[in-house]
Amino acid sequence: RGPGPGAKSWPGRWRRVCWPSPAVRSAQELDESVEEMLIRLDEFCGMLDMIRNDTSQILSEDIPNTKVKVLEMKTVYKKIDKIEAFVKMVGQNAAMLEEQVVRAEKDYGNFPCGVCKLLHSISTPAFLHKKRTFLNQQSSTYELPNLYRSEDYFPGSSNPGYLKKPNT
Repeated sequence: RGPGPGAKSWPGRWRRVCWPSPAVRSAQELDESVEEMLIRLDEFCGMLDMIRNDTSQILSEDIPNTKVKVLEMKTVYKKIDKIEAFVKMVGQNAAMLEEQVVRAEKDYGNFPCGVCKLLHSISTPAFLHKKRTFLNQQSSTYELPNLYRSEDYFPGSSNPGYLKKPNT
């Protein structure tokens, strides 16, 4: 049957079904954008919940643990400062002793034993011999400078059991 007197023609009806009018298209686009916004809002709420949970965990667990670690690190830093001071003092003592050794080698010579025996076997003039005795008298009055004691800094090292092998 064909279209009635007030009915629209078939191509117009087909056009409305297949190609929606601009108002219908805007409504569909609006529905799609609202649906997309709702999805994004749901994702955002999920992220907020995760952030809240993480924040409460940080406040209840991580910050107290960090405070404990900070206190532990302060004691470690104090130990490091003491060790640095100890190393500096040992270095100064070693430098002082090295300076004294260099001075002694310069004053008394640094000959190997074979050369010393050879030189002692040769007769020397009297004025050199007197000078040598003067130097020998000076060397007999040498006193070791007051140096550090490791036991003062490492009290466990004086314990004889300190260096023993552990029982296995």
